[in-house]
Amino acid sequence: MTKEFVAASFAIAMSLPAVALAGEFSSMDADGDGYVTMSEFQQAMPEATADTFTAADADADGALTEDEIAAAKDAGVLPATEG
Repeated sequence: MTKEFVAASFAIAMSLPAVALAGEFSSMDADGDGYVTMSEFQQAMPEATADTFTAADADADGALTEDEIAAAKDAGVLPATEG
């Protein structure tokens, strides 16, 4: 029983950052289309610049995906989620 509890606790702990990021992404994606546009980005992060958005937009399509935002946070381009 103890091994199962430890394994389950570890699995939950490892998934918490992903859950936090998903919630943050959902709040940034105002229209719910799965992408964060420049205007949505500026609404969510008014202190961030257009250069920050461009640096996070890895495929240069003018919109950020959840993966691009996660990668930008990992690279230090965007501030890490506090929690």
